[in-house]
Amino acid sequence: MTPPFADAAPPGRTPPALDLPAVLTRATTVETPGPPVPPGPRVNPWHVAGAVPVRLPDRERRLLEGLWRGTGTHRLPDGTASGIRQRPVPSAGAAYPVQTHLVVGRSGGGELEAGRYVYDHERATLLRRDEAREEGAGWTGPAASTPGTRLILTVQPGRSFGRYRHRCWPLWIADVAYALAAVEFLLATRAMPVTLGPSGRIRELLGVAPGADHERWLARGLVPEIPLAALDLPAAWTVAADRSEALGARRSPALREFEDRVPRVRDRRTEGVARASGQGWVRGAARVRAWSVASGASAPDVATALWSAHRGAASECYEAARSGRWRCRPVSGFAARDGRWIVHALAMLPGRDRP
Repeated sequence: MTPPFADAAPPGRTPPALDLPAVLTRATTVETPGPPVPPGPRVNPWHVAGAVPVRLPDRERRLLEGLWRGTGTHRLPDGTASGIRQRPVPSAGAAYPVQTHLVVGRSGGGELEAGRYVYDHERATLLRRDEAREEGAGWTGPAASTPGTRLILTVQPGRSFGRYRHRCWPLWIADVAYALAAVEFLLATRAMPVTLGPSGRIRELLGVAPGADHERWLARGLVPEIPLAALDLPAAWTVAADRSEALGARRSPALREFEDRVPRVRDRRTEGVARASGQGWVRGAARVRAWSVASGASAPDVATALWSAHRGAASECYEAARSGRWRCRPVSGFAARDGRWIVHALAMLPGRDRP
């Protein structure tokens, strides 16, 4: 039986070599974010940097639209529709900072020619970047020398940072981990080599300036992106239709569904998650899974815990959507207490065909 609270970083696992920011340690504190700041664009205008639209092959279309082309819009607290479209892969606060790139090498194995591509999530179009123009501006060289095809996930910080400030790093990792797990779910395999970041290696594959080098990004007419994960796609891959349908139909239950179920007698573990997150609606969950790490853990151990917890939670969430047994709502934004930091949790309600 899986315990309701689990270590996010199993003993003996070697932490990845990551370039971690010092601000990550502030995410465990009770310090509240400051007032909101302007969020910036939803997607980068890569056409300003010379990128041009190309035909999106059917296989890549099924994958990219399976990740990002949801139906309907998010609702405001009063129930009215917002301008934010719902997507199959969840995001903390519906900020949707994750951006998707493809780096196709000399033997990509598909219809796309060698080069670097970026997917415009808002317009569902694929653009091929102008590598010669970018290299002339001082960015790194061409991608053609790299064999195979890699899918690279970045975060565009503005929309999350504008709301969550110092708590952003765990949320960025969470959003990328959920997207990464969704790719593995759609392709029905976890056997693909994955490189996790932040790391200079992923940035070199993508061929961009460091995210902290704002001036070089702005000089190209772009806002910074931080590459956080690279996944090597198999030479021959396909999107499983039944999994795409399950992911497309997945939705996090509304907060009101949880609030309507808050029991008179509260479960101790559920109460602990609700208190630690400061989100009372969690008390109405029929089941809660949480992942934690010692609050005094080193930065590499914390990073390992963040990736492990969120990838594990995402896999559970998507498999639950496929089976119909549970409907899951991710819970983030915890502060450390009593020597532990809950890095992530899932609040669950029964599937619609269950009591």
